[in-house]
Amino acid sequence: MQPHNGQFNFSLDAALGGVTALTRRGFLALGAVGALVAAGCATNPARTSKVPEPIWPDEVAKKPPVRATVVAKSPKDFKFVMDRDGWSRGPCIPSLMNPMLPPRYITVHHDGMSPFLAKDQTSSAARIEIIRTGHRSKGWGDIGYHYVVDRGGRVWEGRAIQWQGAHVKNCNEGNIGICCLGNFDEQSPSPEQLKACETIVAALMAKYRIPVSRVRSHQEWSGARTACPGRSLQREFVQMRAKTLACKSVPSDAARA
Repeated sequence: MQPHNGQFNFSLDAALGGVTALTRRGFLALGAVGALVAAGCATNPARTSKVPEPIWPDEVAKKPPVRATVVAKSPKDFKFVMDRDGWSRGPCIPSLMNPMLPPRYITVHHDGMSPFLAKDQTSSAARIEIIRTGHRSKGWGDIGYHYVVDRGGRVWEGRAIQWQGAHVKNCNEGNIGICCLGNFDEQSPSPEQLKACETIVAALMAKYRIPVSRVRSHQEWSGARTACPGRSLQREFVQMRAKTLACKSVPSDAARA
């Protein structure tokens, strides 16, 4: 049974209380906790560099703070996806993101942090918020992934699909990012998590007409230089793609040419 919304928000606030307090004390500078919030495999999209403002001996040019903009929410693509309001404690910053190009690829990741075994909704929501906080600390406009899959089999809304993600360096254009919670170099994905991952990937393939040849893991991108999504998830993902996703009714590359 899902918890009452008020009760869930109270539980999530309690779960995040320690993280918020540490953030105020600059916990990103600490090695151990810094590794936790770095969300190891995500990468920033390329953006056009700006010429730095001049700094004179007696006058320092000050940039105005980045302000969050209220953005009208688009309807969710899939009813089974959990709304981001259930985990996010901060808005996205559209001025720090690029519009999404028509989706042509899907990429599967793990979060690459410490092992994570919890399956409950509150713990999963807190984990996703930690990832978002880490990504925002890099100067990104929001969490880098479009969808997050927890160990209980839930699929959560991440960055809105209208915005380009930040998950495969220099290859984010038209690339939908899916993150499975956990570190799969050190643990195995749960059966529920694998099934939910398969469900969201198949749904995205069908909706955006993406062939299986364009469904990849992070490490399969040329030049990625990463172990993401970890040994155990990579092994399961290769089997999933060959045995299940390859049978989905989507056009081949030749048909799309």
